[in-house]
Amino acid sequence: MLLLLVVLITSYFIGEWKYVYYICGGFAFINLVLALAYFLDSLILGNKGTMSSHRKKRKIGRVEESKRFISIAIPNVLAVLVYLVV
Repeated sequence: MLLLLVVLITSYFIGEWKYVYYICGGFAFINLVLALAYFLDSLILGNKGTMSSHRKKRKIGRVEESKRFISIAIPNVLAVLVYLVV
């Protein structure tokens, strides 16, 4: 969200809205790829932490990590869609 706000403010003052498409679109794409990778990893290896992680805090499930990356990507995808429609 912070990156999206910085890009929106910068684009507003510069007057070039294409930065929303390029920067936020690239960031959203990276987060969607990471979410897909974590989800596929959970299907293949299961939804546990790594074998070397002994703390309960580190044993965050891979599906939860995938959801976190999706929630990061959603505002950026919406900003890109608004840019494309307008």
